[in-house]
Order: sequence, then structure tokens, then C-alpha cells
Amino acid sequence: MSGTAVWSTDYVTQEERQLWSEGRCEELWDKVEGVRHKLTRILNPAKLTPYLRQCKAIDEQDEDEVLNSTQYPLRISKAGRLIDILHGRGQRGLQAFMESLEFYHPEQYTQLTGQKPTHRCSIILDEEGPEGLTQFLLLEVHKLREQLRGSRLCERRLSQRCRTAEEERSRAERKTQDLQHDRLQMERLRQDWEASSRELAWVKDRHLEQAEKYSRALEDQAKASARERELLGQVEQLKTRLMELDEQIESSPVSAVPVNSKSLVPHCINSSPAVPREREKPLHQISIKGSDNIKTQALLDIIQQDRKEATEQRHELCGTIARIQGELENSEAFRQMLESQVKQLQVKFRTIQLDWEMEQKRSISYFNQIMELEKERDQALRSRDSLQLEYTDCLLDKNRLRKRIAELQANMEERQRELEKERDRSREQSSSCVHCSLLSPCCEDQCYGPCCSLVLNPQPNGPQELLRKSPPVGQTNQTLEGSLSNSEDDLLTPTVDSEKDINRLSIFPFPPCMNSIHRRVTLEFDQDSWGSDENLAGFQNELSLSDSCSSQHSDLFPPDLINLPPVPPRKPNSSLRLEPLPSPSTPPKKAKGSLADDITIIGGNRTGIFVTSVRAGSPAEQCGLKEGSELLELEKVLFGGGSVLLNQSTGEVAHFSLQWWTEPSALKHHTNTEAYSKLCAQRSSPAFQGADSFYVRVNMDLDLHSDLPCLGVRCDDIVHVTDTRYNGKYQWHCTLVNPDTAKPLRQGAMPNYNRAQQLLLVRLRTMALEQKDFKKKISKKVSDRVRLVKAVSPSCREIGSIPQVLYTLSNRHEEHLVPYSMVQPIQVKTKRPVIFSPSLLSRGLIERLLQPAESGLDFNTCQPEPIQATERKDSTIFLLDSSTPEQLLGIRLQSVQEVISQDKHCLLELGLGSVEGLLRQGVYPIIIHIRPKNKKHKLKKLLTGRWDDSVMEDVCQAEDLQLESLPLLYHTLEPSTWSCSEELLLAIRNVIHSQQTAMLWVEFDRLQ
Repeated sequence: MSGTAVWSTDYVTQEERQLWSEGRCEELWDKVEGVRHKLTRILNPAKLTPYLRQCKAIDEQDEDEVLNSTQYPLRISKAGRLIDILHGRGQRGLQAFMESLEFYHPEQYTQLTGQKPTHRCSIILDEEGPEGLTQFLLLEVHKLREQLRGSRLCERRLSQRCRTAEEERSRAERKTQDLQHDRLQMERLRQDWEASSRELAWVKDRHLEQAEKYSRALEDQAKASARERELLGQVEQLKTRLMELDEQIESSPVSAVPVNSKSLVPHCINSSPAVPREREKPLHQISIKGSDNIKTQALLDIIQQDRKEATEQRHELCGTIARIQGELENSEAFRQMLESQVKQLQVKFRTIQLDWEMEQKRSISYFNQIMELEKERDQALRSRDSLQLEYTDCLLDKNRLRKRIAELQANMEERQRELEKERDRSREQSSSCVHCSLLSPCCEDQCYGPCCSLVLNPQPNGPQELLRKSPPVGQTNQTLEGSLSNSEDDLLTPTVDSEKDINRLSIFPFPPCMNSIHRRVTLEFDQDSWGSDENLAGFQNELSLSDSCSSQHSDLFPPDLINLPPVPPRKPNSSLRLEPLPSPSTPPKKAKGSLADDITIIGGNRTGIFVTSVRAGSPAEQCGLKEGSELLELEKVLFGGGSVLLNQSTGEVAHFSLQWWTEPSALKHHTNTEAYSKLCAQRSSPAFQGADSFYVRVNMDLDLHSDLPCLGVRCDDIVHVTDTRYNGKYQWHCTLVNPDTAKPLRQGAMPNYNRAQQLLLVRLRTMALEQKDFKKKISKKVSDRVRLVKAVSPSCREIGSIPQVLYTLSNRHEEHLVPYSMVQPIQVKTKRPVIFSPSLLSRGLIERLLQPAESGLDFNTCQPEPIQATERKDSTIFLLDSSTPEQLLGIRLQSVQEVISQDKHCLLELGLGSVEGLLRQGVYPIIIHIRPKNKKHKLKKLLTGRWDDSVMEDVCQAEDLQLESLPLLYHTLEPSTWSCSEELLLAIRNVIHSQQTAMLWVEFDRLQ
């Protein structure tokens, strides 16, 4: 059996040698060259190179040349270069090429070799073995699976697009049908209108014809009446003439008849034939009597003929009169009908006029109500402004009272020192006591030792001593009516020599010059001027950093970032180990001065607070402080016994807190040589900017001044604070950053929190006075912008949400407005939802943004759903501003997250009141504020429903106030960026795409 196996192997080897002989290889290469043009069009080098690399027919350099070289931009040229490289590799290149054709292109392999593919992969088996072949096949299967997965993903995406397009098409068809129906209805109405117009024109023409006929009938009637009167007159004349003739005939003889007949003939010819029947008999008798006379007979015949003609004419006139009377009756009936129609039209006109008068009265009443509401609003605004002015006046009065208290305290202490000196002289003490060298930071000339003071007895702790230096309760209550942050205003009060430089006409605290600031900070650090109206608050157990300086008159730092929880008992930790305070061999006497003069510190909240030097033989050195010691905590400096975490404080806070350090055991520290060395190395570097690091949002415009260090920033600018003790002073070194990318723009110094708050209050006072002054109202000077943000109480903050940075020592809640707000930068990777302002435009904008077919890939919305009354307080449900208590509508957080998971922007109909709720849930919306144009009809196209201009103005004004209090930045679309609805929608899309990639700045402390 073994011999048979050996023979079989030898036979296969011999067969392979014959197959890949030199002549056979040349023959195969000739065939390849013969169909080279066809192979280069079929082969894909990116698919063949992995197999050829596995067979070691080409190396990595050859693969890079084929796939990535700029000399072969086309796939055909790359395939030709690959064939040339394999041709240069000889038999191995040909064998690998044929096996790759056998594996990937079996038809071409059969055409070249005349054999069916077997997929043996002999070269890989020879080089790598079965494991290598298996690995190669697994990689190929993995690639095919990835391609299949990609094709399926593409298929799903295309199907989704197809569904979206189908929905858009169906929606468009429905809209087309509606438009077709509307067009048909409009065409039908137009035809009806045209028919009615033609009928109305015909009726008008008919009416005009009837009026003309009526006027002609009236004229004919008048003519007939006149003719009738004439005929009646002629008949009367004939009657009279006939009676005269009868009388003459009866009275005169028969012979006289001819003469009378001749005179009668012309009258009979012109007279009317209307002769009564009663006269026929006398005439007949006359004719009988005159039968003898021929002339008389002829005359009678003529008279008889005239009578007949007159009778016929009379009958004709009677018919004409009857016909005219019928037409007159018809005209009278038509006139009565027209009069009835006129009366009906007059009634309708009167009704319409009454309705119009009623509507006019109603609109006037609405207008009067609106005017009353505007008056009430203006009155409320004026009352608010007056209250703000009164508040500012109270603050200024309190400032003056504090200065007066400080002067009285200084006089009292001066007299106390004189009294002590007199007592010292009486005791004939040749040298001063040891305690006189340890002066209190609260007074440069006073000693609290038992040898120098007979009035102030030594107390066991420092804060109670400070309470003795506070004003009495009565004075404190008098100054509680207002509080103006004037720490530097008291600390840096100008001297008598510099009073001539102060504008005496100004009613505001004039800022001291730079030399005065430097002199008072370095030489005249009078802590007695830091007295506060919160001295009596020491009995309240408020474990916050503000209590450590509640006896100060200064508000040197902002009150919105103090968040010190009660310090729990510390447990030993391997990473952070507190050194126990060594007790000296001889307990030192309790010095009433600050121990901060014995040490020098550097650092900030980014690096930590470290000691650089310690005075030899001082209590600080005895308690274990040395160079490289990191300060962790300062205990028993607050009235409630609280502590100050120095490892979370800025350099400014740490330096100021140590001014109240009177007991060596109150300071906790440990040695951290590595961090200290790193800090020293950073300080020696030219690129070092400071040991502090935190971002603040500026709430007012700060311009460049000659005597005030200022970077020159605007409201809502983001500033990176890097050093809070710039040049050894209480001022900040900052970097203005781009709010979209957080890249630095320019650097410079800025006033610290206290000075900025003074400027803010003075700015508000100035704005209030300018609003009162009519001349300044109409001036063209653009007023500075101020963002009114109230301070947040430390008890309302979410502890542990972000790393706390302590850069203030005040928590004076009577001063609600803050000049700086601390922010944190956030980069959001997921698609952010969108909220519009004014909220009245939300529904119209969402409908217009979702109309294009391509918008379904980027935008989606959450339809409001009814909310039960029991779910109103659920933090994951956001109610709509337009919902009523009877029908609560809201949007659930789950619906918003589902849209975000689809990688789409969720367009929300929520108002600005829901922004803080979304931020608490970790959803960061994009807020777009659209500032309306003067022509309000351009925005009315986007309004859903009927809204008055006054309602729109009220909503815009209310939401402008809400925008100022938002804990994150928003984007404003100015009126100059758009002129029609299409441009507005395009601008909104661009803003959404730009804000998605921009940096987000959030005031987490305001999320109560």
C-alpha cells in the first residue's frame, strides 16, 4: 500500500511537471497575449491581488503599484500591468495567474487551457498548507458576506427611499386630485358667474326698455289727455253753437233760414261731429219745414254728412282712448312691480348697513380692548422699571451706608488703638508682644492678643471674631433693603488725593484707576471694608463656599457656581491620602492674624493648588507645609463649620480663602511632588497660559476702556478663562473662542466677576434712565445688549452632573443678575431635534420642511398625542403650549428618541419651555429663532389658523424673554437672510446642518 501511494504521488508530480513545462508555459502566455484585450476588460485587479499575494506571486510593492499608482488610472491599464508583472515572474506567476482564473473566472480558464476548473489551489497548499488555504477561503467568505451585507443594506435603503417616494407620490396624487376637483369646481363657479352676469345684463337691458316704454306711454297719455281736452272744448262749442241755431230757427221766420245756414256752413265744417242724439229731431223738423227751398235742403244734407263724419271720428277717438287707457294700466302695474322691487332692495340695503354698523362697533370694541391691554402692559413694564430703579437706588443707599459703617468702624478702631497705646505706656512695656507681628487680615493695625486688647476677648475660632467686627443688628437690618455688589468699590475706594479725578456729576460709583487698584490690592488690603449684611447669617447651617466670606462687603466672584455639598467624613484612599496634621511640641498661642502670609501658592482648578514657599519658623511650617504640598481642604472657615475644597477652587478663590485661615489644623494637605514638578515645568514653558480652565458665557457687552482691562467681548460670547490671578491681581486672563468650533480667536484680560457685576448694575441703571429721557430715546445710538440671568441657588443644583469649579466666594441671593454663566462644551454625535421660535410658526414650518421627497431622509416629526391628566407631571412627557386643560396634547421622549435612532432630525412643535426638560433627559435640541420682518404678511403664510397681528407680537415678545433665559445658545435668522417662504426654508435647512456639527454650550447649573 505504501508503495502504491508513493507511485501515485510521483505520477502526479510528473504530470504537473509536464503541465507546467517551459514549452507549455510559453504556449499559455501566447494564448494569454492573444486574448489580452479581452482579459483586461474582464479582470478586476482588486479581486485577484489577494490570491496572488497569498500565492507569493507578487509582493506588497507590486500590489500597491497596480492598485494605487497614478500611472494606471483605468482598470484596464491596471489589469495589463498585473499581467506584465506575472509574466516577469515566470512559471510561478503563470501558475498563480491560471489558478486565480480557475478560482474567479472559470470560463476564461477553460478557454485558455481547454480543461475544466478543479479549484485545487495547489500553490497555496504548497506555500501555506491547508491552514493557509482555509484562512484564505475564510477571508474570501468574509468579504463576500460583507458585500452581501452591504448589498442588503443598500437594498433596504433603496426600499426605504422607494417607500418614501411612493408615499410622496401618493400624497402628490391626492393633492393633484384635490387640485383637479378644486379646478373643476372653480370652472363651474366661473361658468355660473358668467351666466349670472349675462342674465343680469339682459335684465338690466329689459328694465331699460321697459323704462323707455313707460316714459313713451306717459308722453302719449299726456298727448291724449291734451287732445281729449281740446275735443271736449270743441264739443262744448258745437253744443253752444247748435243751441244758438235752434233758438234762432225757432224765433226767426223760415225765409231767414238760408242766410243763417250760410253763416252756419263754415262752422259746421270745422266743428266737431259730436252732436247729441236729442238734437236730431229739431234738425229733422227743420229739413221738413225747408223742403220747399232747395238751398235749405242742400244745406241740411251737408250738415247731415258732417254729423256722420263727426260720429265716425268720435268712435275712432274713443277706441284710441281705450287703447291708451289699457297701456296706461299696464304701465301702472309695471311701475308698482318696480316700486315693490325697489322697496325690497332698500330693505336688504338697510339690513346690510345694520350688519356693517354692528361689525364696525364690534371691531371698535375689540380695538379698545386691545388698547386697554397694551396700556396695562405698558403700565406693568413701567412699574417693573420703576421697581428696578428703586432696587438700584436701594443698592446705592446700602453702599453708602456700608461705607459709613466702615468709616465708623475705622474711627472706633483708631480710638481703640490709641487707648491700647495709652495702657501700654502705663504698663511701661519696652517691647511689643509676639502677637503684634501677626496682624489680622481684617485690619492692618489691630492686634487681638490678650496683651493688646482689653475690649475684644480672644475666641476659640476665627469666624466668631469676624462677627464681633460686623455692625450691630439695627444697622444690618437697615442695610438689608438693597444689596449692590461693591467689593472692589469698597476695597478700592479712591483716596482724598484722587477725588479730583472723579466725575462729580455722575450718580454711579466711578471705577478707580489702575494705579489705585494696584496700590490698594498690594498695600491697603483693608479687610474691614469687606463687611456684609450677611454677618448674622452665620447661625444658618449653609455649607456653601459663600459662608466663608459672608462677613465681606465684596462680591468678588459670581454666585452661580458655588455648589459645595456637606463634606462627608473622608475615608483613606490609596490614590489620595491626606497627611495628618502634626501637632507641634509646644502648642502655639492662637494668633488672630491670617496664616496666609506665611506661604506662597500657585495653581488653579486645572492643576491643583500647591505651596511654593513657606516662611521658616512660621506656624505653617510647623503644621507640615513645605514646597510641593498640595492643598486639599480648608475647614472651619464657614459660619456653619463647613469646608472649602481647595482642589476644586480656582487660584483666585484659593488665595482669598486662605486669608481667613487662622488655625493651622484647619488646612488639609498632602505631598504631591510629581504634580508639582509637572506644574513647574508647565509654568516655565512659553506656551503656559494659566493653571485655571473653565468656560463662561458673557451676559453683557464689554467694550475696551482705558482704565479697565477688557478683552472686548459681546453678549453670548464664549470665553475660556485660563488664569484668575492674572499678573498677581484679581483679574482674569481669558481667550475668546469660536462658539461653533471652540477654536481660540484672541486673548486678553477681563474684569473678574465682581467688577463685571458692578458694570452690569450700572449698565441697567443707565438704560433705565435713558428710557425715561425722551431725547435719548430717539437718539440713533445703538444700546449695548444685556442678558438678564438670575443666580441659581446652590440647593437647586444637580450635584455630580458636571465637575464643580469654585471661582466665587459669594452667595448673595439678593443680587440675582450675574454677568458670567459657566458653560460646558458638548459635541453631539447623534442627530439633534429642532425647536422653532416663535412657536406659532412650528406647525407650518414642519409641514413645509417635510413636503419635498428628499426631506424624508433628513427630517421627521412626532405627532402630538393625547395625554392623561395623571401623566402631566411625568418628566418624559412634554406638553404643547397650545394644548388646553380639557385636551392635553404632548410628545413623549420615547417618540423623539425613536426618530433620533433613525438618524433623522426630529422637528418638534414644542415651545421654549420644554427645552430644559429635554436637556435634563440628555436630548440637546437645535433652537432656531426667526426674527420677523416689517411686512408681517410674509410670515402669515406659515401660520396655521387665523391669528391677529397683536397675538403674533405678544407671542414674539414673550418668547424673546424666554430665549434670554435658555441654558444654551440659540441661532437667530435675521430678516435680511430671507425674502420669501422658499428662502426661509432653505435658510432653516442650512442652519440645521451647520448647527449639527457645531459645538454645544450648556449651562448645567441652570437645569434645576
